[in-house]
Amino acid sequence: MELSPAFIAGVKDTFPCAQITFDRFHIVKLLNQAMDAVRKAERKEHDTLKGHQYTFLKNLQSLSETQQQQLTSMLRLYPDLGEAYRLKILFNDL
Repeated sequence: MELSPAFIAGVKDTFPCAQITFDRFHIVKLLNQAMDAVRKAERKEHDTLKGHQYTFLKNLQSLSETQQQQLTSMLRLYPDLGEAYRLKILFNDL
């Protein structure tokens, strides 16, 4: 289901007994936005993160070997970024 508060309210009013579930696409979109917000916050303090936006947003399997090595290194250097990335991966593994 769409994540819009208006949409949720409409469904609750129309179908009060329905169980609301959200679709994976919208949840992944929110996770990617949160991941990018953490990356941007770290980027303000660390120039080494410049040019790596998509490194954190792509699936690990879609990264080249070099990108995977860079990602591993950056996740060790920046713990907040590492935690955000791990949470994103955990959800993707569900």
